[in-house]
Amino acid sequence: MKFMLTGAVLAVSLLAVGCSGEPSEADIRAAFEKDMAKTAQSLDEAGKLFGGVGKSFTDSLGKTELHAVKKIGCTEAKEAPGFVCDVEVDMTVPIAGRSKEMTTVRFVKGPDGWVVMQ
Repeated sequence: MKFMLTGAVLAVSLLAVGCSGEPSEADIRAAFEKDMAKTAQSLDEAGKLFGGVGKSFTDSLGKTELHAVKKIGCTEAKEAPGFVCDVEVDMTVPIAGRSKEMTTVRFVKGPDGWVVMQ
């Protein structure tokens, strides 16, 4: 009986966590990765507009690399859709190098998952 009660409490707890609606740490990382890929594509296209010199310049900058993302916490956004999350991001950015910083970002759930809102 005690085992069944513990199992029921655990199941309800897991359901409550799953229904919270806010993005998970994995969701946040995936959203950052999609945003970085979109930015890289935009830079690549901009470089192509300026021909070989522009492409060489954007290639020489290097790639942005996301090393780690740690979700600190999220709250429902008050004046816009989605959730505002405090996140620790460890990444390498061309020219600036590697850094680990705390940032606050708004995420909105779209048809293809969570999206970083600028």
